[in-house]
Amino acid sequence: MPNLSITACSFCLRKMNSKNKNGVYNLNEELSFSNISGNSYHFTNCSELFELFFEKHSSLTSYADREQTFQCLYNCKNCIETDAFKMIYTKINSGMYGSTSEIIDGNTSNLNYKKKASDIDVRPFYLAIVFPKDNQKVTVQKGMFIFQNVGQYGVKTITTYLMQQFFKNNYKISLNCMTIAPSLFIKKNLKKENISKIRMIKNFKSSDIADNQSLGYGVEVREIGNLNFTESRWEKIKDSIRYAAGGKNNLFEFENKKYDNLKVEVKIGTRTRTIGVHNLENLSIIEDIPDNIKMLTGHPNEKLLMEYLVTVVSEYLEEMVLSVEE
Repeated sequence: MPNLSITACSFCLRKMNSKNKNGVYNLNEELSFSNISGNSYHFTNCSELFELFFEKHSSLTSYADREQTFQCLYNCKNCIETDAFKMIYTKINSGMYGSTSEIIDGNTSNLNYKKKASDIDVRPFYLAIVFPKDNQKVTVQKGMFIFQNVGQYGVKTITTYLMQQFFKNNYKISLNCMTIAPSLFIKKNLKKENISKIRMIKNFKSSDIADNQSLGYGVEVREIGNLNFTESRWEKIKDSIRYAAGGKNNLFEFENKKYDNLKVEVKIGTRTRTIGVHNLENLSIIEDIPDNIKMLTGHPNEKLLMEYLVTVVSEYLEEMVLSVEE
């Protein structure tokens, strides 16, 4: 039975075509503006915009360009509030079509059904949207998306695409998705047991300008596979990875040698990916959901899932920067 997992990222809303911090909306403040048709709107806070998105997509709709269906099943009671954040959630029904397959009984190997290209294998998923609360130190501009996945299947791509179209076409708002925090991505995804290969790159520059015009001049690449580090050595490597990820110009140090660039081959969810440690800004965190939350259907128990997400969100918020830094 496929594992259940979550994909988590942060988001912000900004005025279209704005490039500085002044164009970013504060998530917990009132909004008043005219939409693209000239109609005036007033919202108590940004969560109401997402509730309108859920309402807009309450019917199952097929998107031929993606060969995928999408539907939001939202109830205004789907809201959890703590001292630190407000979280609304919806169930999303989505399925892919466009190819044939055979449905075979797993116990007998008998053919039960031949799936046609027009048949849609619709699955339920959950999406939680988190709005951290303002405090004395910060006015919140960044929220959090947490998408629930089933095995290799998920709805992050189509959901964020439809949200971006909805906000852009109706309210001239841009939706931007980012990592929650580079340090948290490293903690959750760049684990010793997940990493299969480390590639370290050192770029040398000659004082002779003519040398630097030659392609490939001065590049040293060191690659290590079949990793088997002791815990103490791994802690040092992890600290070096964390430092390198903290800034574009931060060097990665390994065995008393410093490298300009670091890439790691790591298994994230069901896929093996090559991650550039200096480029974590747009990556999502993926981690497994505890087995006790999964029902016999292979899908999560809603109550247990939301209780688990409250714990996850509280942990994530400890490392998340809640305002846009530009």
